[in-house]
Amino acid sequence: MKYVRAQKVSIFRKAAFSLWGSGGDPSVYGFIELDLTNRKLSSSPLPLVIKALSEVMKNHKDLNSILRFGQLYHRKNIDVSVLVNIPDIKKHDLSFATLQNVDNMSLDDIESKLTAGAKLIRAGKDPQLGFALRLIYSLPWFMTGLFLKAYSFFAHDLSMDLSSLRLPARPFGSVIVTNVGSLGIKKALVPLVPMSRAIALLSVGEVGKEARVIDDSIVIRKILHLGVTFDHRFFDGSHAAGMIADFEKSFYSLVQNEVKEGLSQEVQV
Repeated sequence: MKYVRAQKVSIFRKAAFSLWGSGGDPSVYGFIELDLTNRKLSSSPLPLVIKALSEVMKNHKDLNSILRFGQLYHRKNIDVSVLVNIPDIKKHDLSFATLQNVDNMSLDDIESKLTAGAKLIRAGKDPQLGFALRLIYSLPWFMTGLFLKAYSFFAHDLSMDLSSLRLPARPFGSVIVTNVGSLGIKKALVPLVPMSRAIALLSVGEVGKEARVIDDSIVIRKILHLGVTFDHRFFDGSHAAGMIADFEKSFYSLVQNEVKEGLSQEVQV
């Protein structure tokens, strides 16, 4: 069993599950702004974002949950999925690299696993979703939606291990992260992915120099924008505010200590 049923839910959440259970869009959008002016390393901030996110998920169960049969369940494991861009001359494509039990990883572990996973995916050797993606590619258009819905139902609602069918048992994490900064995009808001059952999605933008007012003076700072999309059924503004405050605290603490971790290269996903 991958999930533990939540014993108590708020009146708002119970109503939200019912209101948005059969349609509509429960997405809420916003930005988090992080000042990286004092960061000593020039490597990608992506591992820092993922590690800080895992710490928040550890302390806020609502951010590590899933909706099954109209009820709230907490996941036993803390997994984060990262979108991987697959460049091609004729067409670009996307896949996911899922970091399982990411809360137990160091920054160096996150960096190395992401780099290795992205390399395999771009070489056509996707270790997690390779077979599923090839199957989707071969299916007729009218069957693609049926397959995705069936897979989501068996993997998430019934919590079945589909590895014997060459399909991943834990395909996605509670949160999806996309590194749009690697594409030269400064900030972006991205949609939730319904079949993944992820309840939040973060876009990590490109760090850029921007003017800010500090102590009544205009100064130039290095700013990182995170675009946040979260499912309103799982938490509201007050929950999000607390999680964001904890995320920023964890992120800046990691920035101060990251030199000790020895991050050395740019993560391209």
